[in-house]
Amino acid sequence: MLSYRKELDGLRAVAVIPVIMFHAGLFGFSGGYAGVDIFFVISGYLITNILLKELKDDRFSLVNFYQRRARRILPALFVMIFITTILALLVMPTEQLKSYANSVLSVITFTSNIHFYVVSDYFSTTAEQKPLLHTWSLAIEEQYYLFFPLLLSFFITKKNQLKKVLIALTLISLATAQILTISGYTESNFYLIFSRAWELFVGSLLALYHLDRRNLSLTTKNLLSVVGLICIISSFFLFDDTTPFPSLYTLLPVLGACLIITCATPNNIVGKLLSSPLFSSIGLISYSLYLWHQPIFSFLRMKTFGEPTNIYFLMAIGLTFICAFLSYKLVETPFRKNKKLLTINALKVSAQSMGVLIVLAASILLAKGFPERFDNAYEASIKASPLRGKCHTSGHGYLKPKDSCRYPNQNTSWAMFGDSHMVELAYALSEQLALKNDGLLHLTFSGCAPALNFEVKKTGCHSWVRESLDYLIERDDIKNVIVGFRSSAFLFGEHDDIYPNIPSVNANHRLSEAYNSLPSIEAANLYWSGYKVLIDTLLKYNKKVFVVYPIPEIPDDIHTILTPFSIFGGSFSYDLYNTTSNNYYLKRNEFILGRLNTLPYSSNLIAVKPTDILCHQSGCAAVLSNKAMYFDNNHLSIEGARKVISLFPPI
Repeated sequence: MLSYRKELDGLRAVAVIPVIMFHAGLFGFSGGYAGVDIFFVISGYLITNILLKELKDDRFSLVNFYQRRARRILPALFVMIFITTILALLVMPTEQLKSYANSVLSVITFTSNIHFYVVSDYFSTTAEQKPLLHTWSLAIEEQYYLFFPLLLSFFITKKNQLKKVLIALTLISLATAQILTISGYTESNFYLIFSRAWELFVGSLLALYHLDRRNLSLTTKNLLSVVGLICIISSFFLFDDTTPFPSLYTLLPVLGACLIITCATPNNIVGKLLSSPLFSSIGLISYSLYLWHQPIFSFLRMKTFGEPTNIYFLMAIGLTFICAFLSYKLVETPFRKNKKLLTINALKVSAQSMGVLIVLAASILLAKGFPERFDNAYEASIKASPLRGKCHTSGHGYLKPKDSCRYPNQNTSWAMFGDSHMVELAYALSEQLALKNDGLLHLTFSGCAPALNFEVKKTGCHSWVRESLDYLIERDDIKNVIVGFRSSAFLFGEHDDIYPNIPSVNANHRLSEAYNSLPSIEAANLYWSGYKVLIDTLLKYNKKVFVVYPIPEIPDDIHTILTPFSIFGGSFSYDLYNTTSNNYYLKRNEFILGRLNTLPYSSNLIAVKPTDILCHQSGCAAVLSNKAMYFDNNHLSIEGARKVISLFPPI
């Protein structure tokens, strides 16, 4: 067996605490997610050391290796999933429960990173309410465990070749991460193993080259381990959700972890710090801490009005430590050390446990989320446009304007031009146009801006806006153009993670790097100048332009708002008819409302104000006429869109 290094447990503590603080939004840990990358390096290092020793002693067995991994990872994971599933059945809205059941299936098949790549933006608030989101990193490790032992055993008699192969794979994986970052493939870069494997390979190379055994002086090791700790801590506070990750930036925490692994010893400053009872004790329960924090935080967010306060998060962290301690004592330790349990075939028991969880998740899906758990009269009206998947575009390979959807028929005298807030409006308008044998051209791009005279980080947006405007100008048959963007979110940030506070991110944060130095008001004015050019150009070419004012946002996902506290009853968390205050709407959209109100409205330039029908004297509603007005926390449902379209002049 490898000699126990207490300082590595301490390093695990340094990795897990920032992850927890990042997800809680506490103490400025804006880059706390980098703790996961430190775990990857530790895992690569330890697993490779274990395998090298077994291969050297001629004791290597794939079955035994997977047995040990199963004992280490699966019992605590499965217990967490089982308890979380019971809680989900008690309190989770129907649609979220179905999504949760799919995530359970992905976790137990070691593909949750792929699942969340398909369905999530890791940094979004919707993602924060997914109890198993954090398991993407476990899937990366599990996938690594599947192929790395085979690679190592194949090359074990050719160590020099093995080193060359690992170095090549490391560089290829790092290059992949950087290329995906530059190309704008943010989600695939974040979640998939191709751009993450290099972090595990770096740990493996430490073990393969025996860098932890290099005969360096005490002073040198002291200095390098301090530098490593500084690198790691810096990444927690210098990075944020706009930092490309993984990328070359990730080298900071990864190299920091390498320096600590190779240079921290019980005899130097960093080694003594990490070996202290506080750090090593937290490190021992770090796996269970990581497992439990996300489910606890997600349920807290799900059942709290707006973003939970710091006090609530501190209480949730306390509960996380309690659950982690119990998990470590009652689940992790017995399965690894209890003599009776050690005689159990871990792979067989794991397969049986998987079977139970598969049945449980499949039952939820077959029952369509057990909607009868709640008496929800509004569920049927929470619908997005059925054409959203086909007609709404984004990214590098965006749908060209000439290839964009035309519906309900090819006679198109109307066009919908904007971001995702226009998708349901397009569908609702098409229902009216069908009665007149007319149609519309659907031009919407996810998260885009009127980026005519500036460029944005969103891949494809700038080109799409210019091409779409040029295409509309060329088309004489299109007489009416509806324009709308979710301007306040683009400029100042998302609302629901800090509601009822008003987001105030620098308005340059979504613009390309060339505008990084712009003060917020100048960036916002640049945005407006693009918006104004777009409208003026359409008017110049004799289009009748309808400008859609900001759609009111609601504090939480509509499914959460319309679900009682639990299946045992309890009131709604929000007032369904006064869900967002008028004052909040005005403050949230103060900049763009001020600019829109300066436009010279006329018979050819018409303002459409969703608040005229969605809001009243005391606030804006999530429900009107017993119908849900939204399908998430900011996009109108089809019913909500129909309400807004009713504000248009007779077609």
